[in-house]
Amino acid sequence: MRKNSQDAVREFRPYFDNAPVYGHGPSLEDFTEQTPLTVGSPQQVIEKTLSFREYAGDYQRQLFLMDHAGLPLRTVLEQLDMLGEEVVPVLRKEFAAGRPENVPDAPTHQTLLAAQEVTVA
Repeated sequence: MRKNSQDAVREFRPYFDNAPVYGHGPSLEDFTEQTPLTVGSPQQVIEKTLSFREYAGDYQRQLFLMDHAGLPLRTVLEQLDMLGEEVVPVLRKEFAAGRPENVPDAPTHQTLLAAQEVTVA
């Protein structure tokens, strides 16, 4: 993930092309179109992640694999910052807005701590 999709693709392509799992198989573009792999801007990550509801329904957990295909630690840490600052807050808001009434809120650190306080008191 980078601020713009062109930088994200340019930077990730060598790692994708040489990864034992993907290397020399489908193109990065084909793979991102046909799988959950998302390489792009924060907005593209948000849009693709929200699209998962179309086939998975409402769900409460999302795994993001950031240290993938040999990316350098610095790149991973920069992406984690973008994920936490730009992507996750929007996803939480959007998933909450679309959540059916019969589906409970996802547990967060804050709600788990609050639940512990209730059981201890």
